[in-house]
Amino acid sequence: MDLTPDTTTLLAEDNEGNVISEQQIDSRLIQKNDVIKIVPGAKVASDGFVIWGQSHINESMITGDARPVAKKKGDMVIGGTVNENGILHVKENSVGLESALS
Repeated sequence: MDLTPDTTTLLAEDNEGNVISEQQIDSRLIQKNDVIKIVPGAKVASDGFVIWGQSHINESMITGDARPVAKKKGDMVIGGTVNENGILHVKENSVGLESALS
C-alpha cells in the first residue's frame, strides 16, 4: 500500500505569508520548506508543521491510534496520514529519505 499521494498542491507566498498562487505538482518534487495545501480527504505528502488552519488528521496507518488527532498552527503532521475535515497549510521540513515514510 502506497501512503504517499501522487500529487499535492504547492502554494506560493509573498513576503508577508499571503498565498499568491497554487499549483498541482508531483509529490516527489516537494522540497524542504515548501508550503503545501492539504484539503479534506487528502493524504499528507510529507512531514511538516501546520502554519495555517486547523483540522483532524487520521494517523492510524502510522501510529495505530484509532482516533483522529486535532491539528492547529505549530503542530507536526506526518506524511502518509489523511486530513479529515479542515484545510491546512503545511511547511514541509522532512522530505524524501528524511521523512517518517522512508
